[in-house]
Amino acid sequence: MVVVFDIETTGLDPYECEVILIGMKKSDKIKQWKVWEIGDEVKIIESAIKEIMRIPINVTIIGYNNLKFDVPFMLERLEILGKMKREYWNIYNRKWFDLYQFLGNDYRSLKLWLQRAGIERDHPELEGKQMPYFFKRREYEKIEQHNKDDLITSEKLFMFLKEKKPELIPFD
Repeated sequence: MVVVFDIETTGLDPYECEVILIGMKKSDKIKQWKVWEIGDEVKIIESAIKEIMRIPINVTIIGYNNLKFDVPFMLERLEILGKMKREYWNIYNRKWFDLYQFLGNDYRSLKLWLQRAGIERDHPELEGKQMPYFFKRREYEKIEQHNKDDLITSEKLFMFLKEKKPELIPFD
């Protein structure tokens, strides 16, 4: 079993931008923490971190650029907002598999790797760079759909890689 994790933000700079949605996929269930429903960025980040810490230590958490963007962005936001707690650093003490780093760590997009693997998105018209625009326009459903696509396709890409090169992916 794997858990898939992804965040959506209003940009790339944690000093100027915020986390607006955090998604997690376990088996066939997707959970999303949405700032427009909860009304508090800190609460969605803390809720997601607590959920990650409940994942059994032997379960792999996968995503695309989780370890260089998603996790550091969330922790930096908590620090900036004065809500960082020492125990939140334990989020790194999990079994992470970052597809971005595994596939070369060279700024290639998830879209490229999905094309190479023949994996299609349900909403290919929605791109991560559009999320700030959709957030400003309150087009929340598009943000939710994009996040779900990221979760589902990241898991499919992981399974594709595991099938093609199981010796390179030591995680179950």
